[in-house]
Amino acid sequence: MKSSSRHFPQHVAIIGLGVIGGSLGLAIKRYRPEIHVAGFDSPKVMARARKRRAIDSAAGTLKHAVASADIVFLCTPISSILSLLPRVAKFVQPHTVVTDAGSVKGVVQLRAKKIFGAKGIFIGGHPMAGSEGSGIDYADALLFQNAVYVLCPNLPLSPPWRGIKGEDHSAMNVLAALVQSIGARVLVMSAGEHDRVAATISHLPQLLAVALTNLAGRKSKSHPAFLQLAAGGFRDMTRIASSPFPMWNDILRCNRSQIALVLNEMTAQLRAINRDLVRQKSGPMQRRFRSAKLLRDAIPKNSKGFLHPLHDIYVWVDDMPGALAKITTALFRAGINIHDIELLKIREGEAGTFRFSFDSADDAQKAKSALVKNLRLKVQ
Repeated sequence: MKSSSRHFPQHVAIIGLGVIGGSLGLAIKRYRPEIHVAGFDSPKVMARARKRRAIDSAAGTLKHAVASADIVFLCTPISSILSLLPRVAKFVQPHTVVTDAGSVKGVVQLRAKKIFGAKGIFIGGHPMAGSEGSGIDYADALLFQNAVYVLCPNLPLSPPWRGIKGEDHSAMNVLAALVQSIGARVLVMSAGEHDRVAATISHLPQLLAVALTNLAGRKSKSHPAFLQLAAGGFRDMTRIASSPFPMWNDILRCNRSQIALVLNEMTAQLRAINRDLVRQKSGPMQRRFRSAKLLRDAIPKNSKGFLHPLHDIYVWVDDMPGALAKITTALFRAGINIHDIELLKIREGEAGTFRFSFDSADDAQKAKSALVKNLRLKVQ
């Protein structure tokens, strides 16, 4: 494999054709149709993946799937990834890049270091994207558009990452180029750093959503209003409480030390809030609210700007059928390309707020003018 970042693999294998694996296949076939994608899963899932054209071929065995692959994606639960690593290592070629899509990196990297020596190259991965549904039927070719895709090479990191020497440098370039070609934004970090960050911004929110939902549920036994009135902020905060436990069981078990640390930090924050509430100290509470507002308002810009800066506008629309279609049509007619769309909040029957992102400040300004002039919308 050449070291040029413009080089793409000829053959990719995807093990596990759920939402992530299926979406990878669909995205690769959409943006790099010349790449042959082999899939490996249950016969029923592979048949559905072929029908959806997420894969070109369905492998009868794991060996058949990976033996000729340039890149192997392991898109299964973490426990399955750990058991697959030694099996995959038996069949891959020395140049093959093996990567995973698990949301915990430390345990996977540690096992991979023991297994992959001269044969095969392992680079941990975590696409920060997903769906509320599960399985191949929820796969989406556009799932990775603008999503951060974390890569964790099995090497000490010293920025910039393109300064990594040896064959892993070539592997990083090839894998990163493929990931970027499907619309994702590559971020390279160590496995330990990834797990510390994920514990705070992903794993802790999941546990808080579960705890808050169960608290309201217990209280609803004495008065149904606790759940009858559970809309707005409560529903926004607890949406992820519907996530399936089997997936989270692996995550909580494999990243338990980092999650325990951040849980203790969160508990200390809640105790401080409770203390100031009891003592009626409005000053500290006001500072917390002000700080949280500033940080939260900056998230859309900060979460993407460290990779490729985007320029945002915020559009307020009435909650009615076709409202979003009118906006996108107006921007299309104005010749403006939308890079990303996010629904920030909505009040059913009233109004909602959309964030539209563009590649340049000029496009953002043109979009603002077009929406104000043609649709008379409130835009900021």
